[in-house]
Amino acid sequence: MNVKHICEKIDLRQNELYDLLGRLIKINSESFVTSGNEEECARYVYALCKELGLESALYSPLDLDEFENHPDYLPGRNLENRYNVAACWKGTENRNELMLMGHLDTVKIGDVSNWSMNPLSGEIKDGKIYGRGACDDKYALATVLFLIKLLKEEGFTPKANMIFAAYSDEEYGGSHGALASVLRDPCPRIVSMDGVENQIWHCGSGGQEVKYIYHTKDTVDSAKTTARALPVIMDVIETFAEKRRKELGENRFYAGTIIPETSLRYMGVRAGNDGMDLGIGEVYFVYYTDKKKEEIEAEFTELEKVLEKRLAPLGIIGDGFKPQTRFFHYVFCEPDSEDIKNMLAASREVTGKEPIVCGSCLSDLSVISKYGSSQAYGFGAGRDFSQPGGAHQPDEYIECDKLLEYTKIMAAYILRILG
Repeated sequence: MNVKHICEKIDLRQNELYDLLGRLIKINSESFVTSGNEEECARYVYALCKELGLESALYSPLDLDEFENHPDYLPGRNLENRYNVAACWKGTENRNELMLMGHLDTVKIGDVSNWSMNPLSGEIKDGKIYGRGACDDKYALATVLFLIKLLKEEGFTPKANMIFAAYSDEEYGGSHGALASVLRDPCPRIVSMDGVENQIWHCGSGGQEVKYIYHTKDTVDSAKTTARALPVIMDVIETFAEKRRKELGENRFYAGTIIPETSLRYMGVRAGNDGMDLGIGEVYFVYYTDKKKEEIEAEFTELEKVLEKRLAPLGIIGDGFKPQTRFFHYVFCEPDSEDIKNMLAASREVTGKEPIVCGSCLSDLSVISKYGSSQAYGFGAGRDFSQPGGAHQPDEYIECDKLLEYTKIMAAYILRILG
């Protein structure tokens, strides 16, 4: 099938794509860390997949045998009503070849007064589609559903099976939905469509979010004693941070990027809590690494011993380093892998340009690559957290022209792999 013809059809029917994304945005699917509100959105996507004639399933990750005993199962998250959708577009050869993945859940909407638009409107204004999940990650769901419908109506049949995975529990370090997707439907090629525009993520750093929690030995009526411990704790943590900077500075995928210098970031520092818990403090940070979980845990054990000695004279007792998210494994595929070359070729064919091939931090590639395919990578059209209206920001949006271009690239890629 001709790529130029399909791109022309995408142009003609672009409003269907925008409307579909708007409908998905209107369905609240917030994650609340240990619980989530994905069910309605999952059921809606499942119904659309059934309408398209796809062999479809609606399931909880817990429906998979022994899921709770999996080495990367993270306790403490309610998964019973957090559903995944798996839809198979059968090919002429009945074998799984390609999985396209996007997540159903969004971060919390937050304070609505910080939004100038209705966060669940899906409204189009000035060439932008607004709403929570617009660029993280409902555009991915809309893109796949739109393309399957269009390609089927144009008479395309894939040569092998394509799996569409719309999954739950991505936000706040979950990854259960992604893990369940790749365990349930193994595929040799996997594209995670949760990413930043014009970037192919071939590498994912390891790491996690962690809190060091401590308390005063004696009862206190002021947070002054508690606060005195903070510079000591941060000084010790800096020795850990320096190791992360050094290792990633020597890593062939991260050397020369901003990642080594930002490989440990403080998320919060607290002594007391607005007049309460005056003798309790914490240091909250996120770190990136290419080391294994066991190596990092051993480092934390040694740091706790150092802190015990340095804090005792201050009347402070440490309660240890407490993980706040799962541990993300360091994973990668080679930047010149065959499948990345195919995606680059699809982009050149459609736009005349190539995305940047680079690394990412704490993404679902951690479990997708480790348990799905070592050749998995990320390619999305989202907007970075640091941008106004970017992922997790008020007035989140995606630009219509960028979404349209991305959809054309994905169409060219599908035709290249499954045509």
